[in-house]
Amino acid sequence: MTDDTKTKAGKDFYDRYYYKYNEIGINAEKIVTIGEEYSFARNTAISIVIDNEVIYNFLIRPDDEFLDAVAEEAVNATFTYLKEKEKERKYFTQY
Repeated sequence: MTDDTKTKAGKDFYDRYYYKYNEIGINAEKIVTIGEEYSFARNTAISIVIDNEVIYNFLIRPDDEFLDAVAEEAVNATFTYLKEKEKERKYFTQY
């Protein structure tokens, strides 16, 4: 997992996401990147990317309850994405 956040709110989200990610016990073979880009006005957008595919993104707010809820949703989206990719890999046979 890599941290490409730029603001304190982004770092706070990363910490919450990382804690919940490890709490569930996800062991991904792919690198999960948490990035932050400047967006409209003074907002920043957080995105979670695996294999150059955006899994989850949102505009950040420096509110603790919001960060907890979004971290939970993001971890669930990551878990679902990784499980789907695992299922796809079982259907395809490489020669």
